[in-house]
Order: sequence, then C-alpha cells, then structure tokens
Amino acid sequence: MRRLLCLSVIALTAAAAACATSPAATRTATPAPVVSAPPERAAFVVRLGSDTIAVERYTRDAGRIEGDEAVRTPATALRHYVATLNPDGSVATLEYEGRRLAGNVAPTVIRATFGADTVVAAVRNQGRDTTLRYAARGALPYVNFSYGLLEPMTMRAMRAAADSTVVPLIAFGAPAPMITTVRRVGSDSVTFNIFEPNPYRLRVDATGRILGVQGFATTQKVVVERVADADPKAVAAAWAARDSAGQPLGVLSPLDTMRATVGAAQMSVVYSRPSVRGRTLLGGVLLPYGQVWRTGANAATVFTTSRDIVLGGTTVPAGSYTLWTIPNGDGTAKLVVNRQVGQWGTEYDATKDLARIDATVTKAPTPSERFTFSVEPNAARNGGMLRYVWGDTQFSVPFTVR
Repeated sequence: MRRLLCLSVIALTAAAAACATSPAATRTATPAPVVSAPPERAAFVVRLGSDTIAVERYTRDAGRIEGDEAVRTPATALRHYVATLNPDGSVATLEYEGRRLAGNVAPTVIRATFGADTVVAAVRNQGRDTTLRYAARGALPYVNFSYGLLEPMTMRAMRAAADSTVVPLIAFGAPAPMITTVRRVGSDSVTFNIFEPNPYRLRVDATGRILGVQGFATTQKVVVERVADADPKAVAAAWAARDSAGQPLGVLSPLDTMRATVGAAQMSVVYSRPSVRGRTLLGGVLLPYGQVWRTGANAATVFTTSRDIVLGGTTVPAGSYTLWTIPNGDGTAKLVVNRQVGQWGTEYDATKDLARIDATVTKAPTPSERFTFSVEPNAARNGGMLRYVWGDTQFSVPFTVR
C-alpha cells in the first residue's frame, strides 16, 4: 500500500513538474470532472383487486435507499425511510417514520442498526419508547407493502451461487426475526414467504431489482407493479380527502361475528370479511375450483354451536370447528367442517376433518360486496339454513337442532 501511495505521489509530482515547465500544457490542461452515477429512481403501485392500497417512490445509489410511501389501510398514512447500505448491499442502518394524516396519533419512529449478528432498534410508538434487540446474522428490514426496502433481499438472492438463500427479516415489533427462504425460479423470478407458508412470486432483473410482485397464493392477494415515477404525497392527500368525506378504505378484511339463536341452540361464526374489489370469484384466484378455501380471510373461520345439530345430513356435536369450502367447476361445492381451531387460514389439515357436506351453490338474490354469513331460522323444522354470500354467489346448507 505504501508503495502504491508513493507511486501515486511520484506520478502526481512528475505531472505537476511537466505542467510547470510547459506553457502550452498550462494553457490547455482542463481538470477532468468527477462524474458519479445519478441515483436510481423508481416507484411501486400496490393493488388489491380494483383498489390501489399503497404507492411508493424511492431513490437508490451505492450507499443509500430513501423512499416515501402512501398507504391507504387501515387509515391513510405517509411513510418516510432512509436505509444506509454496506459495500455488499446489506442494510447498515434504517431510519423510519410513519404518520397518519388524520387525527392526533403520534408518528411511529424507528432508528435501527444492523450489526453482523444483532439488530438493535429504538422504537417510539404512540409516544412510548422501546428498545428492541434481535439476534440474527445478515438480517434485513421488512416493512409491509414496501418493496424498495425489499430489494436488498432480492439482490442478495440473485448474487448468491445457490438457488436458495435464507434471509432473516426484521418486522419491528415482532417478537423474533422471521426466517424466509428466497428461491430463484428461472432467470427472472424469485419466491419468498412471510407470516405463512404460501409464497409471493417476484419478477426481477438480473441484478435483483423488483419488476413486479404477484401474491395470489398469499393472504394479502396483492399485485405490485413497478413504474417509472409516482407522487406518494399527492396520492396520500387525495386518499385523506376521501377519508374526510366518509369514504375510507378501512381494514381490508374486517373481523366480524355472526350470532343466532335457533331453538335451544346458540350459534356463532367468527370470520373475516374480504371484499370482491372487482375480482373474479368462482374459478378465479380467490375461489379456484377443486381447492380448499378458508371461507373468509385471515384466520380460519370458526363455527360454534351450543347444541348438537344435523348439518346437511351430518351430525355435528356441540363445540367449535373451522369451516372451509371446496367449490367445483360443475356448480357444486363441499362445506368442510374441521375439528382444528385457532389456526391461520392457510393451515388446513384434512386429517382433522369431521365431515365434508354438500352445499348448494346459487346466484345470490342480493349480491354482497363483503363476504357475509347468516342463519335463517325455520321454527317449524327446529332448524334453518346456514348461508354465506360473496359477490353474486351464495352457498347454503340446511340444519336442524337436536
């Protein structure tokens, strides 16, 4: 190193001497400008069916990623983040602020340092300060719906020699790192999963830049498009105006409970209610033929009865169960009653089925944008009809109380 420095000094000294002794050189020599590559700028648009739920814009250079994002659910918010990068492209530090545009909710502020095997984050949330520590080697940050911050993960995967790369992801507030495996699929795609076993598929370029995301197999069901530019602040202002006018997007699939009394039986269904949002239901990505559907969204739908009932000809003892549905291309469907409860809606275990019961599939007399359960009592038969409607499709199963 000393020899190289000496050589550099000698070369510079010789050049200076040549310039000093040559008037022509003095007149014509022009210092070469220092040219640095301009930061790369791109944007992502996140859609759920016909609704846009997030818009992100970021810039990136060799040492830094900075971005702004408008998020519409559960209430309109603006995020700003700055991540500094190590020479290998991993994240060294992250500064993040997220604030709602309405109300007096204090912003969430995060300052995190990513060490070789430990992540330390100072978090201020709702005015309270917390220090979080995560033991994880090579960890990267994870912020839901932020794809600028996800690119260090996809770039690492595309640089790796192996076809799969294990990456710890830090979602600040989670009790532990989330370990995901990023798998290359051909030369232009990778998959990864988070929170659940079903993967996202990401289209990438040779360096790992994210070009698009398809999450149909996941709970979120989002589609993400990379675009040249966007204005998150303007988008957030427009969404906030809609919120103020009483047209918020709200929670994407709100939790609800249907309760009914039929004879001596107390019945309930606890479920999340997704919306159609312009999407094809039967035979589409939401209700594919021949596949098990969680009969709602998010956590598995739970049905409880205080008395034994006969549901579609099958005795269902008093207790709690999860409900699943298998629609078929011939216009029939099965309602699956499963003994396992408390699981996420992607964790179906067929070995715990109590029964698979025929359900009648018809056109709903009144279409419902939000998925809806109901019970129609029939006192004369000491029973009734269990119905659930989504869009213009209605599923029905008769029952009697024992």
